[in-house]
Amino acid sequence: MTTKKMVAELIERLPDELVREVQHYAEYLHTRSQHEEWSRFSLAHLAARYAADEVEYTADDLKR
Repeated sequence: MTTKKMVAELIERLPDELVREVQHYAEYLHTRSQHEEWSRFSLAHLAARYAADEVEYTADDLKR
């Protein structure tokens, strides 16, 4: 039995108010995964814009 089927069977046995909690948590997990994907995408594209010999700035440089 797949994990999805096992979860579906568990959900079938839950009262409606707990099913709503499962739904909210699943929506949260989905949203979080979307944000993580965008973060990885953004970092990859940002890194691609800088060369390996790019000047490193220190905290002191930023204070000037």
